[in-house]
Amino acid sequence: MKSNRLKLFIATLLVAGGTFVLADKAEASTLYRAYNPNTGEHLYTQNHNEIPVIVSHGWKNEGTAWEAPNNGALVYRMFNPNNGGDHFYTLNSNERDHLKKVGWRYEGISWHSGGSIPVYRLYNPNAKSGTHHYTILTNERDHLKKIGWRYEGVAFYANGHSASSSSVKPRHVDVNVTGVGGKEQSIPGSYRLLYSNKPFDQAQLSNVATVDFSADVTLTGNSNDYETQFVIAGNGEGSGQIGVELHYQAGSDANFAQGWINTTNINFPAGAGTAGQQYYSVNTNAPRVAKGQQVHLQVKYFASGYMQTFVGGKLVGQYKTKLVPGSNAYILHDSTRGTVKIRNLKVFKNGTDVTREGQVPFKATSFDFSNGSISGAY
Repeated sequence: MKSNRLKLFIATLLVAGGTFVLADKAEASTLYRAYNPNTGEHLYTQNHNEIPVIVSHGWKNEGTAWEAPNNGALVYRMFNPNNGGDHFYTLNSNERDHLKKVGWRYEGISWHSGGSIPVYRLYNPNAKSGTHHYTILTNERDHLKKIGWRYEGVAFYANGHSASSSSVKPRHVDVNVTGVGGKEQSIPGSYRLLYSNKPFDQAQLSNVATVDFSADVTLTGNSNDYETQFVIAGNGEGSGQIGVELHYQAGSDANFAQGWINTTNINFPAGAGTAGQQYYSVNTNAPRVAKGQQVHLQVKYFASGYMQTFVGGKLVGQYKTKLVPGSNAYILHDSTRGTVKIRNLKVFKNGTDVTREGQVPFKATSFDFSNGSISGAY
């Protein structure tokens, strides 16, 4: 682990030609985020040249974190070369100076703080590196608190979020069969996009979800390509689909999690066009799922036009979307190529448990099936 931290430090020096590039000289206000799977640390930087260098040393590009203002309070960046290495960011000059006295390296001004969006700071008392995490997502903050991280309040402020994709070029999928809003049709030239770690769309989703669909799911298969899709859909022609998919595909492309069961978000907004406005996004940082392992899947759709997906209680997707119900009902379904076990299926509508009260309810809350689809209308 220590060698990886030293590689990052050396790589950063190389990028800046021996001196660190400060945020107030950055070309843009976008803040980029990368993840080191060996140490658990996230790096936040405005220096876009730094990202491909550390990715070449094993880090994962996670796209953009948030938009920082070009002026405002200064955020200082510190590096601890001991205990495997660690980065820390603070507005407090006294905290900066104290860390310098105890052996941390001061790496300059990283970005500016300002705006109306709070950036939360959390601390992991059980880690030696990657001890601090910064996020504008309340769901991510609350999840980390539940698993033992200490919430340390608002660290800085942001003035927006960029929803650009990571540096991995998205692929065309479902070519010539993509219809409007999730419908499959024979349309020449149509396609959806497959992203790797598409950054979340940001919103404060504190209200109760319009539809909350969850179950404990087990997926098995005997081919090189099998999957199950856990989906909320609009009830009507091209009225949209959103959800989460567990998918095994043979191969060795780590950017798209080939070779293991990956977690993929599905976002086909109602009325979306047939040339890339509908997309999947593989989340390679989602909890790892093994063949035959039971995992809790959850999909939420909000009246504000956002969706969220969770695997094992971890938020793995949050995107803008639009679903249109017919007769005030949404279709919920699980479809599969392979064998799926569903246990403890739950449906909440506007916060009320309606699992057994849908217009066309599921016949059971626990069942097994292979291939095809099982649905309910709520």
